[in-house]
Amino acid sequence: MAISKRVDEKISSTTILRLFGMIKNETKPRLFTLDLIAQYIGLTTWEDAIAEGNLSDNSYFENIDKVIVSGLKPKQIVNLKYHPDRKVRMEYQGDHCFLIVESDKSKLLQGDIANILRLDLTYPLVCENVIRNGKDMGKFVGGNEEGVIYLSIEQ
Repeated sequence: MAISKRVDEKISSTTILRLFGMIKNETKPRLFTLDLIAQYIGLTTWEDAIAEGNLSDNSYFENIDKVIVSGLKPKQIVNLKYHPDRKVRMEYQGDHCFLIVESDKSKLLQGDIANILRLDLTYPLVCENVIRNGKDMGKFVGGNEEGVIYLSIEQ
C-alpha cells in the first residue's frame, strides 16, 4: 500500500513477495515493476537505481532487511535511506554507537555519534541519543511513516 500510495500506481502484495523471493517465480520482474520500486526509493527509473550503485540488475535487491548491531565490527560502514529522500552513511564505533560520516538531507549531521540499538528495513531509524560536539541532543527518530527503505553494509 505504501508503494502504491507514493508512486500513484497499483502494485500487488504478491508482486512484492515475488521480488523478495518469498514466492517462487520463474521469470524476472517486468521493467515497469522495477521502475515503480525505483520511484518508491526516490529515483526515476530502475536504470537510475543501478547507475547510482545501490541496486544490481542481476540481483533484484542488494539491500538487506536487518543489521544485527551487536554483530558489527568496529569501522564497518552501514548505509541507510529513509523517506523523504534522506541518506546516512555511518561507521560503527562499538557498543551500539555509530559515527555519522555522511549525511544527505537528514537531521543527523556528519560527526554526530548516534546510539542505535536496532536497524531494520521498514522500521523507523531510532537513535536512543545523539551526541553532537560533545552535547547530548537526546533521542532522534527518522522515517516515522515508512521506516528505513534501504539498508546495506559495506564489505
